[in-house]
Amino acid sequence: MTTAPLLRLLGEAVHDEQASPYGPVLLLSDFGPAAAAYAGRVREIMENAKYGRATAAITLWAITGDPSATLAVLEQVVVRFTGDDDHYRDLSEALHGFLRIGTVTPAARRALRLVADRELRLSSDRDYRAILDDQELRSAIAAVLALP
Repeated sequence: MTTAPLLRLLGEAVHDEQASPYGPVLLLSDFGPAAAAYAGRVREIMENAKYGRATAAITLWAITGDPSATLAVLEQVVVRFTGDDDHYRDLSEALHGFLRIGTVTPAARRALRLVADRELRLSSDRDYRAILDDQELRSAIAAVLALP
């Protein structure tokens, strides 16, 4: 089975200004360099979206192979958590992005150490899910901090 029709369909969804680009951008990352025709739009989403910037950054890296812009966005997401940011989904995506790329920036490493030292649960939930979320995020933080 050829993947060209699926890639074209996802590319069209990414270009659709009315639709949420989050899902299509995420799926587009699986195509890597074959999705090069959509790199410009993915970069635009990465630079301008309110949410989903980490996903777009990871997709851009998957398409281009250049980690510089992606690492900068992932670093920004992580550094926000040294303040009062509580978008844990963004933090989780950034952590998985660092793990997928295989490296972490010095500023992100410093920020992650601060976040890991917090005594509060790393979760927006206030029930049993907070424990599970906290464990998952702390495990991902530890894995990122172990990267070169």
